[in-house]
Amino acid sequence: MKPGARRASEWRTIAVLVLLLAAGIVVLKRLDRPGGTVRAPAPNRTENYRRQVPRPGAVPERNVPGREGEGAGRVPAQDGEAMVAVVIDDVGFEPGPVLEMAGLGLPLTFAILPFQPFSRRLAARLTDQGFEVILHMPMEPLNFPARDPGEGAVEEGMTPAQVSKLVLKALEDVPQARGLNNHMGSRATADPAIMQAVLKVVRGKGLYFLDSRTNKDTVGYTMAREMGIPALERTVFLDDRREASYIENQVRSLLSKARAEGSAVGIGHADRTTADVLKRLAGLFRTPGLRVVPASELAGQGVEESD
Repeated sequence: MKPGARRASEWRTIAVLVLLLAAGIVVLKRLDRPGGTVRAPAPNRTENYRRQVPRPGAVPERNVPGREGEGAGRVPAQDGEAMVAVVIDDVGFEPGPVLEMAGLGLPLTFAILPFQPFSRRLAARLTDQGFEVILHMPMEPLNFPARDPGEGAVEEGMTPAQVSKLVLKALEDVPQARGLNNHMGSRATADPAIMQAVLKVVRGKGLYFLDSRTNKDTVGYTMAREMGIPALERTVFLDDRREASYIENQVRSLLSKARAEGSAVGIGHADRTTADVLKRLAGLFRTPGLRVVPASELAGQGVEESD
C-alpha cells in the first residue's frame, strides 16, 4: 500500500474509534443513575389528578365512616392515600371570594349562613355546579352579646322545641344542605341539652354534623356519634388570623396532618385573603398521595350504622 493511502486508512480507523468512544460515554451517562436504568418520563400529575377527582365540586360516590373515638373525622388512608376536606364558612355575603374558590377545580364544601343577602342564590349556584353545601347554623358564643352570631341563632336557655324550630327554619333557607356545622357556638356546643335538640333535627333530616370546635369543651361530635349521626370535627382553622403568611402555614399544616393521620378537616372562610392564598397554593392539593374530598365523605354519610 502506498504511504498516502496507508495514512488515510489509519485516520479513518482513528475517526471510527473516536465515534465509538463518544457513543459509549453517552450511554454510560444515561445509565449512571439510581437503579442503573434509564429513567422513564415523569408521569403527568395533572392527568393523575383528573382521574382521582371528578369535575370541580363533584361529590365522590364512595362514603367512608370515621373510626369510633378517633375524632377529627379521621378514616383509614386508602393504599397510602391521605384525604382532606376543606370547608369554607360564612358563605352568604360577598359572592366574589366564594366564586373564586369554586373556580379552583377542587371539591370544596361550602357552609352557608342562613338569612344573608346571597345565601339562597349562592347555595343554589354552588349546588348546581356540583359542590357540597351545608348549613352554617348560628349558635351562641361565650362572649354573647358582644359577639352576635346573627339572625336565627340558637341560644342557651331555649327549650328543645324552640331550638328545633330555629334549625328547621334555617334549613328552609338552605334546602340543599347535606350537613350542618356551627357558626360561633362556643357556649351552645358545650351545652348537652342544646346540642341534643340540634342533633335530633340533624338526624331526622338525614344530615351529617361537623363540629367546628370553637370550644374545647364541645359535646357536639361525641354526642352526634352516640346518636348514630355521621359526624366529623375540625382539625385546623386555616384563617383564624386573616394574614396571608399565616394562612399559608395553616394550609401546609393541614396537609401535613392529613398525611400523618390519614385524613384531616380544614375550615376557612369566604374571605378575600383566604381565596387568594388557596388560589396560589391550589397545586399543593393535587400532589400524589393526597385526595381532596367533600366533608360528607369523611363523615361517612350514607353509611348505615346505628364555636
